[in-house]
Amino acid sequence: MRKSVWVGATLAVLLAGCASTGVYEAEEVKKETFSVDTSYQAAFRRAGEYVRTCHVLKPHAYGAAYSWRHTLGEKGAPDEIKVFKVGQPATVLELISAEADGPAKSKVTVTVLGDGRWDEAEIAAARKSIQSATPVCRDATGG
Repeated sequence: MRKSVWVGATLAVLLAGCASTGVYEAEEVKKETFSVDTSYQAAFRRAGEYVRTCHVLKPHAYGAAYSWRHTLGEKGAPDEIKVFKVGQPATVLELISAEADGPAKSKVTVTVLGDGRWDEAEIAAARKSIQSATPVCRDATGG
């Protein structure tokens, strides 16, 4: 009995070690920082609306489903939105952060995994959506 407990515990530790954290540990992430002429709270809300419209509510190929979580920055840290595939919350595919860059200006950074649909076209769609306050999903060929 003891041996099976140790084998099970070792296997669980090994499998947990294999889980990817996505943009946090990928070798070649794509990243862009841009200005938005609005408060960082408004930019953060725009980013959330983009993620809901273009990832969560939109049907995706092969039945893929995406979700997100947000974190409000504390002590000067930026507010963040993390996009992940349903069932894989530890693997962040897209990270959007917003912070103040003046009284009515914000700085937004979009970081993507750099693989598949998480590429420069994804960053461009997020940027256009957040700057225009209207979600603009990437075209159907991009996923």
